[in-house]
Amino acid sequence: MTDPPPLSDVEPTERDAAAIAIDVLHAPVFQVTRFRTGWAHYTYDVRLGGERSAVVRISRRDDIEAARGAVYWSRLLRPKGIPLPELLHADLSMARHAFPFIVLARLPGNDLGVIYTQLSRPELRRLAERLAAIQAIVTALPAGRGFGYATSYEGPFAQTSWRAVVAASFARSRRRIRAAGIVAESVVDAAEAATERFADYLAQIKPTPFLHDITTKNVIVHQGGLSGIVDVDDLCFGDPLLLLALIRMALLAHRCDPIYVEEWLDVIRPDAEQRAVLDLYTMQCCVDFMSELGQRFNRTRAAPVDASYLARLHELHAHLLDCIAR
Repeated sequence: MTDPPPLSDVEPTERDAAAIAIDVLHAPVFQVTRFRTGWAHYTYDVRLGGERSAVVRISRRDDIEAARGAVYWSRLLRPKGIPLPELLHADLSMARHAFPFIVLARLPGNDLGVIYTQLSRPELRRLAERLAAIQAIVTALPAGRGFGYATSYEGPFAQTSWRAVVAASFARSRRRIRAAGIVAESVVDAAEAATERFADYLAQIKPTPFLHDITTKNVIVHQGGLSGIVDVDDLCFGDPLLLLALIRMALLAHRCDPIYVEEWLDVIRPDAEQRAVLDLYTMQCCVDFMSELGQRFNRTRAAPVDASYLARLHELHAHLLDCIAR
């Protein structure tokens, strides 16, 4: 008999999701379909009898901290009006089933990115207003004891300054780029050099909590309006403007009109310095997108590199550098 694979190589399957649903929901399962968005967890749309459905989200055993974070923030944020799906069951013990998992109510609708081009400008404006209001609830919560991404207020907080969070993002991108060998490390060098222009701004940022991943993913839209948000495993503590940069980058990378971001900016009214920093953060996200090429994440193998997509990222990187230099 061969040795079992390392824990990080053991991956959940549709069969695991079905067994969990039958066990905790006490209902027959008719269909299990894996959601293809998201790179950290294994999330399944489970169809039950009587037109019922639920979401079973399974984590690798070595990703249990993220699962703990999902439970923690759900219990803290839902009572404050953040529209997370109802948490139907959570078992992180790995005693009855092989993986930590949570079972959630199924929100109607699709990811924003799936239906973005179908939404009218007034619908995008209302969505921006709603999400800006949700973000305002989160940013009004107590500050963190440090900076960066945390699965609870107890931390751990990886960094002692926001500048260090930005630097850590570039360092992670550099490691990935070096390992994949698809993009030249010079894209990171140029971005890091551009960051020096904003040293004073970055130094003044406080550890404000914010939702950092409600982008074109994790925002569920139904009939033109917000159904809810999903996959809040952690909050980021620092500059909430980073979220808008990530949304902007996701739209630009896929050649979508970034009017949604402009509507959101019109709601929050950033000053001139913040708009300049938005270019910096967008470039930070651009470098991060480049670093994702060639990475397997939670897939069987890394996706083939789309040459036109890679060319688009290089084009955006050059444009953003030019904007920052002005």
